[in-house]
Amino acid sequence: MNVAVGAVAGVAVTPLVYWAATRMLNTAVRIPRTPEAMVVLTAACAAAGAAVATLTGPLTITAYAVFAFAVLTAAVVDAVERRIPNRITYPLLAIGVLGLPWLTPPISGWTLLAPLTGAVISGCIGMLNAVFADQGLGDVKLAAVIGAWMAHLGLLPWITGMMLGQLLMIAAISGNQLRRRWAGLPRDHTPLAPSLAGGAILALAAAGLAF
Repeated sequence: MNVAVGAVAGVAVTPLVYWAATRMLNTAVRIPRTPEAMVVLTAACAAAGAAVATLTGPLTITAYAVFAFAVLTAAVVDAVERRIPNRITYPLLAIGVLGLPWLTPPISGWTLLAPLTGAVISGCIGMLNAVFADQGLGDVKLAAVIGAWMAHLGLLPWITGMMLGQLLMIAAISGNQLRRRWAGLPRDHTPLAPSLAGGAILALAAAGLAF
């Protein structure tokens, strides 16, 4: 029942995600409102709502609903502009590292250090991707954000988020480059925030189902 309610809530906030992403665009390029694009966005919001609804505790659910909304907005902006707004990553990182440890008792040494540890390790992995693959600095910052928020939920969500994010990024990069090669086009940067956001949403579901 909670999952269904969460999915409905996710569908309901789809226009808000679209509006927030539109407000953060720097160029005259507009977000497509084709049926295909809106179906994908609506499905992503529904999945995010369902994943958040698997968590427990009103404060946790509220915090991670805001997190899911923010990373989906970042994914839309990146898909359109190849850019992840710092207005999303910096506040999320600060809240994740400094605020999440105090969200739910009991407070222990691990709960205080887990988000920072997740941010640092995930950010380092993102930096390696930036050096050797197709990842940009915005992707690195978003990876650190997701690492902080997933590590707060536990080791399983953190590892799940990292692994799925990496797999989705590999698939996105490979698919984009093959498609451009077949079309006779030069290589281009692949927007990776959708892949990172997808890994985070799936990790949220893993966290909720594990507990």
